[in-house]
Amino acid sequence: MVRQGLENLAAEIPQIGRLQIYRASQRVQKRMKQPGSKPSYPIPWASEKQRRAFFATDGFGGGIPHSRTNAYVDAWKIERIGDTGYQVVNRTKAAKYVGGNAYGLGQSQIHAGRWPLFRDVVEDELKSLPEEVSKEIRIVARRTGLSK
Repeated sequence: MVRQGLENLAAEIPQIGRLQIYRASQRVQKRMKQPGSKPSYPIPWASEKQRRAFFATDGFGGGIPHSRTNAYVDAWKIERIGDTGYQVVNRTKAAKYVGGNAYGLGQSQIHAGRWPLFRDVVEDELKSLPEEVSKEIRIVARRTGLSK
């Protein structure tokens, strides 16, 4: 009976890990979809070149005055990777400048402090992952009769 319980537990461990990674991905996605606060004025341009480019391109194509389209917040997706993993992605051109990249780089100072930095959100959610996985393993062990 113990042997069968261990075999059942061993079979469920990959599913437990995958589920917890998916749930963490959902939390990252939800946090990244939160709109940033409105900018303060004057705008903290990174350079005079950036300011000129903004006005020369009609607000980088978004119009002046700029009004939010929600394209950035709506573009956060969870994609499955193989059998065990997931990734949270945003494929808009502006994503790197609004939320930074996986290394915490690229966020424009215009958006810093107003929009969450992707790397910080991911690291924050990953902190709780090992405890959630072990908690789920304990639940499965109780269900299979290996633990009380």
